[in-house]
Amino acid sequence: MERHSPCLFASMCIRWVIGMTKTATREELLKEIEALRRRLAMLETAARQPKSELEIALRERVKELDCLYTISTFREMYFQNPDRFLQSVVECLPKSWQFPEHACARITYGQKVYITERFTEGKWRMGANIMAEGRVAGMVEVFYRKVVPTSASGPFLQEEHALIRAVAEQIGNVLMHMKALANLREAHRAIQREHQALQEANIALRTVLSRLEEEKQGIKASVAANIQKVIMPIVFELELEVSGRQRSYVTLLRRSLQELTSPFLTQIAKDHVQLTPVEIAISTMIRNGLSTKEIAQLRCISPATVRRHRENVRRKLGLRNRKANLATFLQSSIAHVPAHTPDTGPQIQPVPLNDPPTLGGGTENNTPTSGLFDPP
Repeated sequence: MERHSPCLFASMCIRWVIGMTKTATREELLKEIEALRRRLAMLETAARQPKSELEIALRERVKELDCLYTISTFREMYFQNPDRFLQSVVECLPKSWQFPEHACARITYGQKVYITERFTEGKWRMGANIMAEGRVAGMVEVFYRKVVPTSASGPFLQEEHALIRAVAEQIGNVLMHMKALANLREAHRAIQREHQALQEANIALRTVLSRLEEEKQGIKASVAANIQKVIMPIVFELELEVSGRQRSYVTLLRRSLQELTSPFLTQIAKDHVQLTPVEIAISTMIRNGLSTKEIAQLRCISPATVRRHRENVRRKLGLRNRKANLATFLQSSIAHVPAHTPDTGPQIQPVPLNDPPTLGGGTENNTPTSGLFDPP
Protein backbone atom coordinates (compact mmCIF):
# COMPACT_ATOMS: atom_id res chain seq x y z
CA MET A 1 0.00 0.00 0.00
CA GLU A 2 1.24 3.45 -0.83
CA ARG A 3 2.45 5.70 2.05
CA HIS A 4 0.39 8.85 2.64
CA SER A 5 0.57 11.59 5.26
CA PRO A 6 -1.89 11.20 8.16
CA CYS A 7 -3.90 14.28 7.18
CA LEU A 8 -4.27 13.21 3.55
CA PHE A 9 -5.19 9.74 4.57
CA ALA A 10 -7.78 11.03 7.03
CA SER A 11 -9.44 13.17 4.38
CA MET A 12 -9.55 10.20 2.02
CA CYS A 13 -11.07 8.12 4.75
CA ILE A 14 -13.75 10.70 5.43
CA ARG A 15 -14.70 10.86 1.74
CA TRP A 16 -14.73 7.09 1.58
CA VAL A 17 -16.97 6.85 4.65
CA ILE A 18 -19.42 9.33 3.17
CA GLY A 19 -19.53 7.31 -0.02
CA MET A 20 -19.96 4.03 1.83
CA THR A 21 -22.87 5.27 3.91
CA LYS A 22 -24.97 5.29 0.81
CA THR A 23 -24.55 1.60 0.06
CA ALA A 24 -22.98 -0.33 3.05
CA THR A 25 -24.73 -1.67 6.13
CA ARG A 26 -24.02 -0.48 9.72
CA GLU A 27 -21.85 -3.52 10.59
CA GLU A 28 -19.70 -3.06 7.52
CA LEU A 29 -19.22 0.60 8.29
CA LEU A 30 -18.07 -0.13 11.83
CA LYS A 31 -15.55 -2.67 10.59
CA GLU A 32 -14.22 -0.30 8.02
CA ILE A 33 -13.93 2.54 10.56
CA GLU A 34 -11.98 0.34 12.96
CA ALA A 35 -9.58 -0.68 10.20
CA LEU A 36 -9.11 2.93 9.26
CA ARG A 37 -8.31 3.84 12.86
CA ARG A 38 -5.63 1.18 13.06
CA ARG A 39 -4.18 2.31 9.76
CA LEU A 40 -4.19 5.95 10.90
CA ALA A 41 -2.37 5.05 14.15
CA MET A 42 0.26 3.12 12.17
CA LEU A 43 0.77 6.06 9.81
CA GLU A 44 1.10 8.53 12.71
CA THR A 45 3.66 6.28 14.41
CA ALA A 46 5.58 5.92 11.16
CA ALA A 47 5.50 9.69 10.66
CA ARG A 48 6.79 10.39 14.19
CA GLN A 49 9.56 7.76 14.22
CA PRO A 50 12.06 9.34 11.76
CA LYS A 51 11.65 12.71 13.48
CA SER A 52 12.43 11.20 16.89
CA GLU A 53 15.64 9.52 15.68
CA LEU A 54 16.77 12.72 14.00
CA GLU A 55 16.22 14.70 17.17
CA ILE A 56 18.19 12.14 19.17
CA ALA A 57 21.08 12.20 16.69
CA LEU A 58 21.16 16.00 16.67
CA ARG A 59 21.07 16.12 20.46
CA GLU A 60 24.00 13.71 20.69
CA ARG A 61 26.06 15.73 18.20
CA VAL A 62 25.38 18.90 20.16
CA LYS A 63 26.66 17.21 23.33
CA GLU A 64 29.82 16.08 21.54
CA LEU A 65 30.53 19.56 20.20
CA ASP A 66 29.84 21.04 23.62
CA CYS A 67 32.34 18.60 25.15
CA LEU A 68 35.14 19.62 22.76
CA TYR A 69 34.34 23.31 23.26
CA THR A 70 34.39 22.88 27.04
CA ILE A 71 37.82 21.24 26.87
CA SER A 72 39.11 24.21 24.86
CA THR A 73 37.72 26.52 27.55
CA PHE A 74 39.48 24.53 30.28
CA ARG A 75 42.73 24.85 28.35
CA GLU A 76 42.50 28.65 28.53
CA MET A 77 41.43 28.61 32.18
CA TYR A 78 44.05 26.22 33.55
CA PHE A 79 46.97 26.57 31.12
CA GLN A 80 49.36 26.72 34.09
CA ASN A 81 47.74 23.92 36.10
CA PRO A 82 47.63 20.48 34.35
CA ASP A 83 45.98 18.79 37.36
CA ARG A 84 43.02 21.18 37.38
CA PHE A 85 42.72 20.85 33.61
CA LEU A 86 42.58 17.04 33.61
CA GLN A 87 40.18 16.89 36.57
CA SER A 88 37.83 19.36 34.88
CA VAL A 89 37.94 17.38 31.63
CA VAL A 90 37.16 14.05 33.30
CA GLU A 91 34.18 15.60 35.10
CA CYS A 92 32.66 16.91 31.87
CA LEU A 93 32.91 13.64 29.94
CA PRO A 94 29.89 11.63 31.30
CA LYS A 95 27.30 14.24 30.31
CA SER A 96 28.53 14.04 26.71
CA TRP A 97 27.60 10.35 26.40
CA GLN A 98 24.22 8.87 25.45
CA PHE A 99 23.30 7.79 29.00
CA PRO A 100 25.00 10.32 31.29
CA GLU A 101 23.19 9.16 34.41
CA HIS A 102 24.97 5.78 34.20
CA ALA A 103 28.32 7.00 32.85
CA CYS A 104 31.59 7.63 34.71
CA ALA A 105 35.06 8.49 33.41
CA ARG A 106 38.73 8.11 34.24
CA ILE A 107 41.86 9.80 32.86
CA THR A 108 45.28 8.30 33.50
CA TYR A 109 48.34 10.42 32.70
CA GLY A 110 51.78 9.37 33.82
CA GLN A 111 51.55 8.26 37.43
CA LYS A 112 48.39 10.26 38.18
CA VAL A 113 44.75 9.18 37.92
CA TYR A 114 41.71 11.50 37.64
CA ILE A 115 38.19 10.09 38.13
CA THR A 116 34.61 11.33 38.34
CA GLU A 117 32.47 11.21 41.46
CA ARG A 118 31.14 7.71 42.35
CA PHE A 119 33.48 6.14 39.81
CA THR A 120 33.03 2.41 39.24
CA GLU A 121 34.52 0.20 36.57
CA GLY A 122 31.45 -1.20 34.86
CA LYS A 123 31.03 -3.98 32.35
CA TRP A 124 30.84 -1.63 29.42
CA ARG A 125 34.00 0.34 28.70
CA MET A 126 35.52 2.39 25.92
CA GLY A 127 38.89 4.17 25.86
CA ALA A 128 41.54 5.95 23.78
CA ASN A 129 45.27 6.49 24.29
CA ILE A 130 46.73 9.91 25.02
CA MET A 131 49.79 10.36 22.82
CA ALA A 132 52.67 12.67 23.72
CA GLU A 133 55.88 13.01 21.71
CA GLY A 134 55.05 9.89 19.71
CA ARG A 135 54.44 7.57 22.67
CA VAL A 136 51.51 6.56 24.86
CA ALA A 137 51.44 8.88 27.89
CA GLY A 138 48.00 8.05 29.28
CA MET A 139 44.44 6.99 28.57
CA VAL A 140 40.89 8.35 28.56
CA GLU A 141 38.18 5.86 29.60
CA VAL A 142 34.37 5.99 29.89
CA PHE A 143 32.36 3.30 31.72
CA TYR A 144 28.69 2.54 32.22
CA ARG A 145 28.08 1.58 35.86
CA LYS A 146 24.93 -0.49 35.10
CA VAL A 147 23.30 -2.19 32.15
CA VAL A 148 21.85 0.22 29.63
CA PRO A 149 19.84 -0.37 26.42
CA THR A 150 22.22 -1.69 23.81
CA SER A 151 22.27 -2.09 20.09
CA ALA A 152 23.95 -4.82 18.12
CA SER A 153 27.30 -3.00 18.41
CA GLY A 154 27.00 -2.34 22.16
CA PRO A 155 25.81 0.58 24.29
CA PHE A 156 28.22 3.08 22.75
CA LEU A 157 27.50 4.95 19.54
CA GLN A 158 29.99 5.06 16.70
CA GLU A 159 30.12 8.82 17.13
CA GLU A 160 31.10 8.33 20.79
CA HIS A 161 34.11 6.26 19.72
CA ALA A 162 35.17 9.14 17.47
CA LEU A 163 34.51 11.60 20.29
CA ILE A 164 36.72 9.84 22.84
CA ARG A 165 39.54 9.66 20.30
CA ALA A 166 39.18 13.40 19.64
CA VAL A 167 39.18 14.10 23.39
CA ALA A 168 42.34 12.04 23.90
CA GLU A 169 44.07 13.82 21.01
CA GLN A 170 43.08 17.25 22.32
CA ILE A 171 44.28 16.38 25.83
CA GLY A 172 47.66 15.28 24.43
CA ASN A 173 48.05 18.50 22.46
CA VAL A 174 47.08 20.69 25.42
CA LEU A 175 49.44 18.90 27.81
CA MET A 176 52.33 19.18 25.34
CA HIS A 177 51.61 22.90 25.03
CA MET A 178 51.56 23.22 28.82
CA LYS A 179 54.85 21.34 29.07
CA ALA A 180 56.46 23.63 26.50
CA LEU A 181 55.26 26.69 28.42
CA ALA A 182 56.54 25.23 31.70
CA ASN A 183 59.95 24.55 30.13
CA LEU A 184 60.01 28.09 28.75
CA ARG A 185 59.19 29.56 32.16
CA GLU A 186 61.85 27.42 33.82
CA ALA A 187 64.43 28.49 31.23
CA HIS A 188 63.46 32.11 31.84
CA ARG A 189 63.87 31.66 35.59
CA ALA A 190 67.24 29.98 35.05
CA ILE A 191 68.38 32.91 32.91
CA GLN A 192 67.20 35.32 35.61
CA ARG A 193 69.13 33.36 38.25
CA GLU A 194 72.26 33.38 36.09
CA HIS A 195 71.83 37.10 35.46
CA GLN A 196 71.49 37.72 39.18
CA ALA A 197 74.55 35.57 39.86
CA LEU A 198 76.53 37.52 37.25
CA GLN A 199 75.47 40.80 38.80
CA GLU A 200 76.54 39.59 42.23
CA ALA A 201 79.83 38.32 40.78
CA ASN A 202 80.41 41.70 39.11
CA ILE A 203 79.75 43.48 42.39
CA ALA A 204 82.15 41.14 44.18
CA LEU A 205 84.74 41.61 41.42
CA ARG A 206 84.45 45.37 41.59
CA THR A 207 84.86 45.17 45.36
CA VAL A 208 87.98 43.03 44.99
CA LEU A 209 89.41 45.34 42.34
CA SER A 210 88.68 48.34 44.53
CA ARG A 211 90.48 46.71 47.43
CA LEU A 212 93.41 45.79 45.20
CA GLU A 213 93.59 49.35 43.98
CA GLU A 214 93.55 50.59 47.56
CA GLU A 215 96.32 48.15 48.47
CA LYS A 216 98.25 49.21 45.39
CA GLN A 217 97.96 52.86 46.31
CA GLY A 218 98.94 52.03 49.88
CA ILE A 219 102.04 50.15 48.72
CA LYS A 220 102.88 52.99 46.37
CA ALA A 221 102.52 55.52 49.16
CA SER A 222 104.60 53.35 51.50
CA VAL A 223 107.39 53.00 48.92
CA ALA A 224 107.33 56.73 48.23
CA ALA A 225 107.50 57.49 51.94
CA ASN A 226 110.43 55.11 52.43
CA ILE A 227 112.26 56.67 49.50
CA GLN A 228 111.73 60.15 50.90
CA LYS A 229 112.61 59.29 54.49
CA VAL A 230 115.29 56.62 54.11
CA ILE A 231 116.89 56.58 50.68
CA MET A 232 116.82 60.23 49.68
CA PRO A 233 118.86 61.48 52.66
CA ILE A 234 121.56 58.92 51.81
CA VAL A 235 121.54 59.98 48.15
CA PHE A 236 121.88 63.64 49.14
CA GLU A 237 124.83 62.86 51.35
CA LEU A 238 126.40 60.83 48.57
CA GLU A 239 125.77 63.61 46.07
CA LEU A 240 127.71 66.04 48.25
CA GLU A 241 130.64 63.66 48.61
CA VAL A 242 131.27 62.89 44.91
CA SER A 243 132.14 65.07 41.95
CA GLY A 244 132.46 65.00 38.19
CA ARG A 245 130.81 62.21 36.25
CA GLN A 246 130.01 60.26 39.40
CA ARG A 247 128.07 63.22 40.73
CA SER A 248 126.05 63.30 37.51
CA TYR A 249 125.13 59.68 38.09
CA VAL A 250 124.10 60.39 41.66
CA THR A 251 122.07 63.40 40.56
CA LEU A 252 120.32 61.30 37.93
CA LEU A 253 119.71 58.62 40.54
CA ARG A 254 118.23 61.17 42.95
CA ARG A 255 115.89 62.61 40.33
CA SER A 256 114.89 59.18 39.14
CA LEU A 257 114.01 58.20 42.70
CA GLN A 258 111.96 61.35 42.99
CA GLU A 259 110.15 60.34 39.82
CA LEU A 260 109.01 57.16 41.57
CA THR A 261 106.83 59.35 43.77
CA SER A 262 105.36 61.16 40.75
CA PRO A 263 103.25 59.71 37.93
CA PHE A 264 105.46 60.91 35.07
CA LEU A 265 106.96 57.55 34.11
CA THR A 266 103.67 55.72 34.50
CA GLN A 267 101.72 58.27 32.51
CA ILE A 268 104.14 58.62 29.64
CA ALA A 269 104.31 54.85 29.28
CA LYS A 270 100.51 54.69 29.36
CA ASP A 271 99.78 57.57 26.99
CA HIS A 272 102.62 56.79 24.60
CA VAL A 273 102.88 53.03 24.54
CA GLN A 274 104.86 53.27 21.31
CA LEU A 275 107.89 54.65 23.20
CA THR A 276 110.59 52.08 23.79
CA PRO A 277 112.22 51.64 27.22
CA VAL A 278 115.35 53.39 25.91
CA GLU A 279 113.28 56.34 24.67
CA ILE A 280 111.47 56.56 28.00
CA ALA A 281 114.81 56.64 29.85
CA ILE A 282 116.17 59.35 27.58
CA SER A 283 112.95 61.34 27.98
CA THR A 284 113.46 61.19 31.74
CA MET A 285 117.02 62.49 31.39
CA ILE A 286 115.88 65.34 29.14
CA ARG A 287 113.16 66.23 31.60
CA ASN A 288 115.75 66.33 34.39
CA GLY A 289 117.77 68.88 32.44
CA LEU A 290 120.60 66.78 31.01
CA SER A 291 122.11 67.89 27.72
CA THR A 292 122.74 65.71 24.71
CA LYS A 293 126.46 65.49 25.54
CA GLU A 294 125.77 64.55 29.17
CA ILE A 295 123.29 61.88 28.13
CA ALA A 296 125.79 60.49 25.63
CA GLN A 297 128.48 60.34 28.34
CA LEU A 298 126.17 58.67 30.86
CA ARG A 299 124.88 56.17 28.32
CA CYS A 300 128.26 55.62 26.68
CA ILE A 301 126.79 56.31 23.26
CA SER A 302 127.48 58.94 20.65
CA PRO A 303 125.67 62.29 20.60
CA ALA A 304 124.32 61.38 17.15
CA THR A 305 122.58 58.36 18.66
CA VAL A 306 121.09 60.55 21.37
CA ARG A 307 119.84 62.99 18.75
CA ARG A 308 118.28 60.14 16.78
CA HIS A 309 116.46 58.92 19.88
CA ARG A 310 115.36 62.45 20.56
CA GLU A 311 113.89 62.82 17.08
CA ASN A 312 112.01 59.54 17.53
CA VAL A 313 110.60 60.77 20.84
CA ARG A 314 109.50 64.07 19.30
CA ARG A 315 107.79 62.25 16.43
CA LYS A 316 105.99 59.79 18.71
CA LEU A 317 104.89 62.55 21.09
CA GLY A 318 103.49 64.53 18.16
CA LEU A 319 105.90 67.49 18.38
CA ARG A 320 105.94 68.40 14.69
CA ASN A 321 106.93 72.01 15.31
CA ARG A 322 110.71 72.32 15.40
CA LYS A 323 110.42 75.34 17.71
CA ALA A 324 108.67 73.29 20.42
CA ASN A 325 111.04 72.53 23.28
CA LEU A 326 111.08 68.83 24.21
CA ALA A 327 112.32 69.38 27.76
CA THR A 328 109.62 71.97 28.39
CA PHE A 329 106.98 69.64 26.99
CA LEU A 330 108.12 66.76 29.20
CA GLN A 331 108.24 68.94 32.29
CA SER A 332 104.81 70.43 31.61
CA SER A 333 103.33 66.92 31.25
CA ILE A 334 103.41 66.57 35.06
CA ALA A 335 100.60 69.08 35.40
CA HIS A 336 98.32 66.98 33.20
CA VAL A 337 99.05 63.61 34.73
CA PRO A 338 96.90 63.75 37.89
CA ALA A 339 93.80 64.43 35.80
CA HIS A 340 94.28 61.02 34.12
CA THR A 341 95.51 58.92 37.02
CA PRO A 342 94.18 60.26 40.32
CA ASP A 343 96.02 58.90 43.29
CA THR A 344 93.62 57.68 45.95
CA GLY A 345 96.41 56.78 48.36
CA PRO A 346 98.02 59.13 50.85
CA GLN A 347 99.97 61.87 49.20
CA ILE A 348 103.65 62.20 50.07
CA GLN A 349 104.95 65.72 49.90
CA PRO A 350 108.52 65.82 48.54
CA VAL A 351 111.13 67.17 50.89
CA PRO A 352 112.39 70.53 49.62
CA LEU A 353 115.94 70.03 48.45
CA ASN A 354 118.52 72.18 46.78
CA ASP A 355 119.46 70.47 43.55
CA PRO A 356 123.20 70.51 42.92
CA PRO A 357 124.21 71.98 39.58
CA THR A 358 124.01 69.65 36.61
CA LEU A 359 126.63 69.07 34.00
CA GLY A 360 124.75 70.91 31.28
CA GLY A 361 122.16 73.53 30.59
CA GLY A 362 119.28 71.12 29.97
CA THR A 363 118.05 72.89 26.82
CA GLU A 364 116.38 71.61 23.68
CA ASN A 365 119.64 70.07 22.48
CA ASN A 366 119.43 67.47 25.27
CA THR A 367 118.19 64.31 23.57
CA PRO A 368 116.95 61.24 25.53
CA THR A 369 118.57 57.87 25.22
CA SER A 370 117.91 54.46 26.70
CA GLY A 371 116.41 53.10 29.94
CA LEU A 372 116.71 54.89 33.24
CA PHE A 373 119.20 52.53 34.78
CA ASP A 374 120.78 50.98 31.70
CA PRO A 375 124.44 50.11 32.26
CA PRO A 376 126.83 52.62 30.75
